[in-house]
Amino acid sequence: MATNNDELLFGFPEEWRDFRKRHVLFFERFPHLADALNTAFIRTGRSMEPIDRFVFLYGRLCAEDFSEILLCCGNGYGAAAMKLVRTLYERAVTLRYLHDNPEGLTDFLDYFHVAKYKQWVAIKETFGQNAFSEEMNKSIEAEYRGVKEKFMVTDCEQCGTRKLNHTWNKLDFVAMAKKTGSLGRLIVPGYYTPMRHGHSTLGALLSRLEETEMGGISFKPYAQRGMADDALMTAQNVIFAVLRIQAERFDVPGLNEKLDTCEQDFLDIYRGNRNWLT
Repeated sequence: MATNNDELLFGFPEEWRDFRKRHVLFFERFPHLADALNTAFIRTGRSMEPIDRFVFLYGRLCAEDFSEILLCCGNGYGAAAMKLVRTLYERAVTLRYLHDNPEGLTDFLDYFHVAKYKQWVAIKETFGQNAFSEEMNKSIEAEYRGVKEKFMVTDCEQCGTRKLNHTWNKLDFVAMAKKTGSLGRLIVPGYYTPMRHGHSTLGALLSRLEETEMGGISFKPYAQRGMADDALMTAQNVIFAVLRIQAERFDVPGLNEKLDTCEQDFLDIYRGNRNWLT
């Protein structure tokens, strides 16, 4: 990034050039993926059921996540790309699960009021009890009270106490992922590996350190190209799953065929590299 305020530029052209050299075939075949994404999400739909609207719009959100990952990868920010892979993966798993179990959508939507309530409490604790109008206070609390009971879970079997669940589903995320078929097999590169970079962990720090010639420790100031390449592979796998869900629910003309082409491109691009199987 340039430091002169008159020439403030964001991004690293040299990293983009190196990225293109490392992924010549990816860029050659990328128009196929772009075409599949456009086919799935740039279209006009008729009035749909709530689950249909959710599947389409949440899938569109995943497509934007993929673009953000590509931007980070192209600029050498592998660690940032990994953090976004975790976001994309969690959304894709939720999308797949609700596509297969649409009866869970109401709980997913209702938990929004629980999350909103928790934020409301935190804001009042931080900025004071007068942070919101009385009308808004009553509205937020009423919405929360209206859905709270369905999210209560057992805290202690012996004493029978209960607590508010931390999420909308009684399944934990890993258990949910395992019910999603192919996405479940990406639990390591899509969830556990990115977790070390997205959370406050020692692993996040260690991945950015190196030993100096003098035997000391230094922070790596350069791009994380290897990490970026791993993030790109995983993100492609996940976005394929997102596109397949769109094809299943909406029967978009030509989408399955375009996705088949993208998946064959993927095999051609990474032929001989088995890291994407983990």
